[in-house]
Amino acid sequence: MAKDFYEILGVSENATADEIKKSFRTLAKKYHPDRNQGDKTAEAKFKEISEAYETLSDPKKKSEYDTLRKYGAFAGGPQPGGFAGQGGFGPGAFSFFTNFSQRGARGGEGFDNIGGLDDLFSSILGGGSSFGGATSFSPGRKPHRRRAKVADIHTTLSITFMEAVHGARRTIQLQGTDKKLAVKIPVGINDGGKIRLRGQGQQDPLNRQKGDLIITVRVMPDQNFERKGNDIFSSVEISFKEAALGCKKKVRTLSKMIMLTIPPGTQPGTRLRLKGQGLAVGSAQGDQYVEIKVRVPDKLTEKQKKLLDEWGE
Repeated sequence: MAKDFYEILGVSENATADEIKKSFRTLAKKYHPDRNQGDKTAEAKFKEISEAYETLSDPKKKSEYDTLRKYGAFAGGPQPGGFAGQGGFGPGAFSFFTNFSQRGARGGEGFDNIGGLDDLFSSILGGGSSFGGATSFSPGRKPHRRRAKVADIHTTLSITFMEAVHGARRTIQLQGTDKKLAVKIPVGINDGGKIRLRGQGQQDPLNRQKGDLIITVRVMPDQNFERKGNDIFSSVEISFKEAALGCKKKVRTLSKMIMLTIPPGTQPGTRLRLKGQGLAVGSAQGDQYVEIKVRVPDKLTEKQKKLLDEWGE
């Protein structure tokens, strides 16, 4: 096994989706490039945990990974495929295993270009298949010829929170080639959203047609904001005195700094709404909610203690 994604994220094999996401967010904030500028070790760790989360957060990929992990399919190292700088198994692992699990198990079709895992998968099902070409068979059936399937290529692209909010343009390079592709990231794309580049996939060896390149977008956590739909969530810290007497505080929105009025007697955990300061996607406009965090002093003077005693609440 080249990498143990469960160990990388610090979760068990039975971890729930929420536990996996919570662990990823904690580690991503710790090793985020913005917090560790110039630290190559932290940068490598961030890429590693992003790679692990990209796989374990997707039920389909997680299932495939667990099966391959169980049978030691990656004992010899990662499979080839994918894009330069992108982690995960790449199309050299997931795409052909999906074909096998969905088709080969039913005996209706075989694989294309699966390489050296012929014996492994045959032993799992107890049957036979010719994965190197267009011939396939299953127990009790005669070998048959079939038309090669046009295969889409799947990969992932990590972007910043602000790139997801405002949209962006990226250039990616196909691994092992000099070919570069321009990718337009639409405004408001969600984590897990997909971008399709038609005709940029694998080529059918028979009819020369090409599949598509399908990019799954992973949005990196932001230090200041969280997103739920088109609404944005942030927080601001104030003192005990400011909470009691009220105050004005500068807070950051997606586009600017504004002055927020905090009324007297504001309780910890209160959320104040900034109408229209959320994400705008098409005609839908979200709001921003600012959570008030009250900083309680850990040291008080004798005078301050006396005043609090006299306050009596």
